[in-house]
Amino acid sequence: MNLTFEHALVALDQSEASEIITDCLAHFEKFGTRKFTLFTSISVPYPGGIASIDEESYKNQLIQYKEKLTPFGFEIETIVDFGINAYAPVRILDTAKEQNVDYIIIANRGHNKYLELLLGSTATELLQRCDLPVYLINLSVSDESELEDRKLYCIKSCKESLTSILHPTDFSPVANRAFQVVKKLAPGHAREINILHVQASGRPGVNDPEKLKGFDKEDSYSLKDLKTELEKVTDAEINIRIRYGSPVKQILENAEAKHSTMIIMGSQGRGFVSDLFLGGVSLQVIRKANIPILTIPADRSKEDDT
Repeated sequence: MNLTFEHALVALDQSEASEIITDCLAHFEKFGTRKFTLFTSISVPYPGGIASIDEESYKNQLIQYKEKLTPFGFEIETIVDFGINAYAPVRILDTAKEQNVDYIIIANRGHNKYLELLLGSTATELLQRCDLPVYLINLSVSDESELEDRKLYCIKSCKESLTSILHPTDFSPVANRAFQVVKKLAPGHAREINILHVQASGRPGVNDPEKLKGFDKEDSYSLKDLKTELEKVTDAEINIRIRYGSPVKQILENAEAKHSTMIIMGSQGRGFVSDLFLGGVSLQVIRKANIPILTIPADRSKEDDT
């Protein structure tokens, strides 16, 4: 199934984070996005509780976001969903399916630099369940000494997200699907693309020098094939690398060393289990990266056919 990015559902909780996300959306025309569905899920704690909620204020806030985006030529739809004990990740996914969107945009909210960057619970649950591409906008909190002075901010602007792409691959079907997205989005935008393969320390045979030499030879050919494919569609500088050890550590270090502006990666790897959508490497990279990440899921339609 070919992936497109024409229609995005944007998950907004109408907090300070939503203002930041909305300010980023104009730049998604580079992805081919033409329509946004701005979506807010409101959980009503008990039957009849909606009477105590100011429905119009939520709807009016989405209309304000819409008015900011309309001058850029996007088609905008707004949806406020009220439900008794509504679970936001499920409502986001259900609405994405109902609206037939191509992908989801959501904030990846963190803490200040003195604490480990943590993935917000809504984004975590969404990614665990999602069979659509998800674009994560990484946010953090300024570290003023007074709590009330701290503010959310976007760690890396979405405006330049396609400028320097890091694509980690283990050559699995999901990684190859992510590579097709790189091919689709890079032309006309990317100046540099770095394709990274990590010989993971836990891979059987990687500690045997002779077997490792064979892995390196085979994987070098695979990386060169990917580079050749990209050279047919883009003038960007393309670098290929093999590294060793922890995939998470190598991905993060390479992203920093190459000043990457976005990571495009599969959400599962060679160890993919059908019932677990988000792989361990992907989850750890998402938790710790400070640049936007576009996760690409497995093609579930092929699984349904088998």
